[in-house]
Amino acid sequence: MFKKAILLFSILFFTGCVERGFELTVNKTTQTITAVKTVDISKKSETTSTQKDMQKMDSAVKKVQKKQASITKTKKIEKVKQQNKDMLNEEQAKQKELSKQNQEAKLNKAKALQIEKENKLQAKKEREVLEKKLAEEKEAKRIAAENERIKLAQKKAQDEKSAKQEEAKRLALIKEKKEKAALERKIYKENAERQRKEKEEKLALERKIEKEKKLQEEKEKREKEQLEQKLAQKKKAQEEKREKALKKQQEAQKLQKEKQAKKEKQAKSEKLQKVEEKNTIKKITTAESLIFKPTKQTYQKFGTSEIHGHVVYMTQDGQEIALKNTKIYLVPKNTKVDYWFNNYYLKNKESSSLSKTVVHYLNATHLNLEKNFAFYGLATGTYYIIIESSYPSKMAKNKKVYIAKKITVEKYKKIMTVFSKKL
Repeated sequence: MFKKAILLFSILFFTGCVERGFELTVNKTTQTITAVKTVDISKKSETTSTQKDMQKMDSAVKKVQKKQASITKTKKIEKVKQQNKDMLNEEQAKQKELSKQNQEAKLNKAKALQIEKENKLQAKKEREVLEKKLAEEKEAKRIAAENERIKLAQKKAQDEKSAKQEEAKRLALIKEKKEKAALERKIYKENAERQRKEKEEKLALERKIEKEKKLQEEKEKREKEQLEQKLAQKKKAQEEKREKALKKQQEAQKLQKEKQAKKEKQAKSEKLQKVEEKNTIKKITTAESLIFKPTKQTYQKFGTSEIHGHVVYMTQDGQEIALKNTKIYLVPKNTKVDYWFNNYYLKNKESSSLSKTVVHYLNATHLNLEKNFAFYGLATGTYYIIIESSYPSKMAKNKKVYIAKKITVEKYKKIMTVFSKKL
């Protein structure tokens, strides 16, 4: 009963997401929720604001997380109801079995009477069949003689028809050769025109991608300069604060002994707190760690599609947290990555061996201040988006946390996706 309710809820929810233009996926094993939307760049009517779409998908992901929490609370109640229902069904099945046995006895008696009637009818039918067979044999002899006469007439007509068909085939072959030659000339002209157009489109696309890369580099440079200014202002404020603290310390030398005692007491409490945190560190199971290296294989350099993403990490209570050293890799689909994705990531388990999986990536980037990332100029094909971060030291030491998603890229498409993971 509970499984049916979950299935019905999933169908209704995903249907609503499709109507809004994006696909929502929930993976309970990895505690990950992803939302994906694809837009055709070549059609102006379908182009939308990337930021608005990402915000809509992010809000939808948060709603699913709240609904999952409410479902787990009702799970125990549904289990008790199902047990009571099973006991009632068992009693009803026993009563049905008794009534079924009585009905079978009555049916056996009626069948015996029916068989006796059928035997009498069978004897009567056999006499009628014998009489009919003798009449059919007589008629068959007459028909055979008539058929022999018809066959002779048909053979003569067939010979005349074959001569006419041979002449028609000869004329058809001559016509077919002429049409084939004309078609080959037409195809040659069309191929030459198509190659010329493809060459022009490729040159225009290369110029567009180069322009977009320059704009992206300028944007990243501006963001870096703004961040450096903020850090410089913060450092200046800290220095001013330190100078004021030194002046106050010189004026308050009489209270130094009391402050020293307070500091020692605070140091002891901090030491105890660190010991408690060390004892309460969770034993977290994660997917097998990866070693990322740039690919040496040759792929198509320029493409017409792009991927935009937004990443959110959540605690079990639903609060957002920031992880250090977050990096995003674009990895072409291959057997090694498929094996890691299906056997380690989706099952959320570590390898027992000491060796780590080496993955060759096509491109890599970092999250910006708004927790967004983007890849431009992608060729058609299937890729993995793999997000790698380090767990907070309070939760797990020397552990890596991953979010992975397989995405198929088509020509002239903009793919937007939101990743949300509970730690």
